[in-house]
Amino acid sequence: MIKPASLLLSTALATPLSALALGTDNPDYDQCILGSLGNSQSTFAARVISDSCNALYRNGALLLPREKSYHVCVLQNVQTVRGAFAVQQILRACRRQNQM
Repeated sequence: MIKPASLLLSTALATPLSALALGTDNPDYDQCILGSLGNSQSTFAARVISDSCNALYRNGALLLPREKSYHVCVLQNVQTVRGAFAVQQILRACRRQNQM
């Protein structure tokens, strides 16, 4: 069974950059928020998720491949985390994996 977040993330990687247009009316961005924030366990995690959805679906055309991979990593790993310390550790691990 494919998880909704995994489907969204694979869509982000496969979507042409022109489809990730800047602006507020972006159904892919809305789906990222709806699919990712529903499981959010903390305000800090919610902010990080929102930032990654924004980066991928509103500013995706401006991202380098490693930046895109970083945000995908964040979305895959932060959703159910409760504490700020754990979120920070996940962000560091995602940065290291993507040499940011």
